[in-house]
Amino acid sequence: MSLKSPIQIRHLLPVVSQSKLAFLASAEAPPFFSVLPESSIEQSGLLIIGPEGDFTAEEVHSLKSAGAAPVGLGPCRLRVETATISLLSALMLWSDAKHR
Repeated sequence: MSLKSPIQIRHLLPVVSQSKLAFLASAEAPPFFSVLPESSIEQSGLLIIGPEGDFTAEEVHSLKSAGAAPVGLGPCRLRVETATISLLSALMLWSDAKHR
């Protein structure tokens, strides 16, 4: 895993469109575990965590159009670092379960 520095959405869109697996943490999105069964395991992918206060509606639309799957992390708003750990932990558990 590599952690990238924050970048502008316009620079992220080409990366998302070339990725086979991209999850976008968004407050109004369906729960992460309801989106996972539709996903396939890939060797690499993207976990996109937004700024404090979430993405704008336009940013979410742009990222979805580029291929990112919006996922929610529950009813509570999480700080960026907590959302990152939560999303990565859930993804690792799902991936481990799929490999068994």
